[in-house]
Amino acid sequence: MISPSLPTALSTDPSADGLAGGLSSDHALVEILSIATALSSASDLRSLLHLILSKSRMLTNSDAGSIFLVERPDRRRDPKGREELWFAVSQNATVAARAHAAGETDAFEDKMMDIRFPLTPERLVGWTALAGDVLNIADVYDLPEDLPYHFDASVDQSLNYRAVSMLCVPMRSTSGQIVGVMQLINRKHEAGSLIDPQTAVSLTRPYSQFDQQLIEALASQAAVCVERTRLLEAQQQLIDSMITLLAGAIDAKSHHTGGHCARVPELAFLLARAADAETEGPLTDFRFATTDDWREFRIGAWLHDCGKITTPEYVVDKATKLETNYNRIHEIRTRFEVLLRDAWIERLDAVLAGGHPEEADRVYAATKAELEEDFAFIASSNLGGEFFDPQKVERLSKIAQRTWLRCFDDRLGLSWEEQQRRCSETDIAADHLPALEHLLADQPWQVIPRLPEDRPDSKYGFKMDVPENLYNRGEIYNLSVSRGTLTDEERYKINEHIIQTIVMLESMPFPENLSRVCEYAGSHHETMDGRGYPRKLNAEDLSVPSRIMAIADIFEALTAADRPYKKAKTLSESVAILAGFRDRKHIDADLFALFLRSGAYRDYAERFLEPGQIDAVDVEKFL
Repeated sequence: MISPSLPTALSTDPSADGLAGGLSSDHALVEILSIATALSSASDLRSLLHLILSKSRMLTNSDAGSIFLVERPDRRRDPKGREELWFAVSQNATVAARAHAAGETDAFEDKMMDIRFPLTPERLVGWTALAGDVLNIADVYDLPEDLPYHFDASVDQSLNYRAVSMLCVPMRSTSGQIVGVMQLINRKHEAGSLIDPQTAVSLTRPYSQFDQQLIEALASQAAVCVERTRLLEAQQQLIDSMITLLAGAIDAKSHHTGGHCARVPELAFLLARAADAETEGPLTDFRFATTDDWREFRIGAWLHDCGKITTPEYVVDKATKLETNYNRIHEIRTRFEVLLRDAWIERLDAVLAGGHPEEADRVYAATKAELEEDFAFIASSNLGGEFFDPQKVERLSKIAQRTWLRCFDDRLGLSWEEQQRRCSETDIAADHLPALEHLLADQPWQVIPRLPEDRPDSKYGFKMDVPENLYNRGEIYNLSVSRGTLTDEERYKINEHIIQTIVMLESMPFPENLSRVCEYAGSHHETMDGRGYPRKLNAEDLSVPSRIMAIADIFEALTAADRPYKKAKTLSESVAILAGFRDRKHIDADLFALFLRSGAYRDYAERFLEPGQIDAVDVEKFL
């Protein structure tokens, strides 16, 4: 774009007082248009500012120049922080020529980049930034002393230089805020002349009104660059902070899985860097070519479990089979307590009725021993394990047949929703007290039906088997779980987090450079053999980053020391289990080999595992 403040003389007045060095107005217009083209295509702020400054110097025949940017503190974090000006870009033809002649590297800009000073009106650029007005000075060493600003000669002294004419133009954004100052120094008569303290006055001349108008137009272009870049950076920071906020909320939701969403991206990046560095073998063609590619992968890794925010906490943390919001083993224990006291009362009644005390004691002792044994079995069954065989299920059913007498209405104090489920035709017997009940039971009201809205939309292509009910909290049903602590309904609810992740992410309007975030986040439970979930994708459907995510997610879960339902595995145990996943074609074999060969597994272990978990791993054994 060309600033509206572009001087009209540009196309009509090619006089000597217009364009320094005899440049034609057409040439100047071409240079400005080249800047406009660069603005629409480049994203690197410093490169754009370099271009604008060099074009500004060329059009005005300036020997040196700088662009200062205003740095404003975050008042929320630093209420007393001061505003500063710093050299974003600096150029000096004379200093560069000296360095080249001496065979030295031109470190002029590096020196300037270290300079920051408070934004105050004493300095020329500071006054320009605060007042928002142009300073066009014929000789900076000949300023009246009553002015509110003065020239700081320290830079000249450090460079053995002499500034004479100077033009300071504020960079005003479209919102009207001053974001910086463009400063040009020493408008020369001849483009090739070099400046020193002795010749500076004779080789330079003041900036004309035309120069000032021209640089004001270019300064507005520079301000657009700064404003756009800062807006983009602010947007990226906002997106990144929202992502880390969500991931942190998921981890904070359960202290047992705390850190998972933060650790998986770290492990995924270790393996992705190793894959990106491969120069031979099956992973040679994999590359993250741009910083946007890496950022897209990082966001996908951070959001891989964002759907867990919808998963009930008790399901995620379910450490025993009877656990919901609390461990229901206490309800069952109370029934055993009632039966034991009933047995004690029967003993007393028998003795009072004239029975033999020793016989009454024997019967009571036998009943007590049986109750204790049965409860110990139920308690051990509640803990879960590798396999709960049919014989144990049969014993549970037998224990469940024992009855106890309930004398109070168990529908008192229930919520409206619970009352609706309890007061069904199948629960009419509850009106008759006292009521004889089984020691263990699967009650109709313990089944929560799955409503149509609880089923995933077919448009997403999910292929997971969906249980008929949302939950089944029956006591026998839960205690009979064959492996672990989760019922089929709860296991689906756990796995459903990936469905929610995909639904959530596909509803977000990600820009083109982040279009694969959902793919990376939503495929870490897919397997190479097409038996994973939620879409049962095959190997050819899974990109390298998606395969990396699967390995990272599994390995973190194996080594995590904060799970209530399992003990953390050692490094060698985890690698061995991961090798089993490879052999069953659940994970990518080439990436698993790279995971070991590159040492990524050990790098991760040293950062995140407890010292006692880190043991020797025979890498060759698994290759």
